[in-house]
Amino acid sequence: MIIKRQKGKIVKTFFKSKDIGSTSRPLELRHIDLFGPVTTESLYGSKYALVIVDDYNRWTWVKFLRSKDCAYDVFSSFCTQIQSEKEMKILKVRSDHGGEFENEPFESFSEKHGIIHEFSSPRTPQQNGVVERKNRTLQEMVRTMIHENNLAKHLWAEAVNTTSYIQNRIYIRPILEKTAYELFKERRPNISYFHQFGCICYILNTKLYLKKFDAKAQRGIFLGYSKRSKAYRVYNSETLCVEESMHVKFDDKEPGNETSKQDESFADIQDSEDTPEPNQIDASKVSPEAVPTPKAQEEVAFDVAQDGSQQADQSKNTFKYKSSHLEDQIIGNKESPRRTRSYFIPEESMIGLLSVIEPTTVDEALSDDGWILAMQEELNQFQRNDVWDLVPKPLKKNIIGTKWVFRNKLNEQG
Repeated sequence: MIIKRQKGKIVKTFFKSKDIGSTSRPLELRHIDLFGPVTTESLYGSKYALVIVDDYNRWTWVKFLRSKDCAYDVFSSFCTQIQSEKEMKILKVRSDHGGEFENEPFESFSEKHGIIHEFSSPRTPQQNGVVERKNRTLQEMVRTMIHENNLAKHLWAEAVNTTSYIQNRIYIRPILEKTAYELFKERRPNISYFHQFGCICYILNTKLYLKKFDAKAQRGIFLGYSKRSKAYRVYNSETLCVEESMHVKFDDKEPGNETSKQDESFADIQDSEDTPEPNQIDASKVSPEAVPTPKAQEEVAFDVAQDGSQQADQSKNTFKYKSSHLEDQIIGNKESPRRTRSYFIPEESMIGLLSVIEPTTVDEALSDDGWILAMQEELNQFQRNDVWDLVPKPLKKNIIGTKWVFRNKLNEQG
């Protein structure tokens, strides 16, 4: 009877939260885990991220990998570096039973350096919950940062770097009531230089020779902070690459601030006493000649209706649109069929306009800075997405050529 009851009602074991710390110093226990693969490669071709968390201070390191096979090389070099920095030895490392951790190179490295490699139970991520929760926190913050600022998904690695950088300085260890930075560096962090991720910034151009009246700054997107130098990481919109620079000016405006300021200024104008309302005009100051006749009022109303495209917000409350038009207001022959854009293509004026906007040869495109930037961005997309491989030319085979087509693509607003 007991066996039948257990077969029908058994559940997972409950894991209670701990009220005391398991470690007493840094590097005593390290939690490691890998998340990925990410469908979109990063700027440098990474698809995986190795997350390392110290159990004592919760300091987080993130290492980006192209494949799982690189996990051992990255972790071994990291251990050598961190032990030299802190002048301490790593005692324990805890991970799951993933093939990237449970292999012969990892075991040989652990035995050589006296590191105890612990594993969580199979299909029990709760036993490795420190790094599992950190993975979830990093991914949710990165997802929010990318979609809030409408950034490209291949910037996810830069967002993860920035997220771990910020968490190390603002995350408070609940039991010790100190930040991870204070426990690891033994001093309080300075966050006065923080800026909004994804905001517009301007980089001082110190690479190119500038003439007298050339622009001194280039527009970019703020991506985070450098780990090896005192500098900001920004994506240069003109060179289409990530740069590290200290000479950066930021535009940290929150979304909607500019609109709210315009609304406030518009409200101030409406509330000013110098601008009279239409129903507050003194009739005694108006001459009889200034009063329009009924026919003149109709003409004025028709002229104002024609200007409705420029004053749409006022015309919506003043005029009522009709579903049909008068015969004398219709321009052209109403019996003629509907004409589309292709009807006007044979005209010489339209052909001349298209020849200026869209180049017909590569030489014309190379003479325009806008088309050069578009071609460079297209080539960067090919390289980033790895859409081609360079192979030897086959013998006695015809080669299929390629052709560049220069077209201006329009969105739904034209």
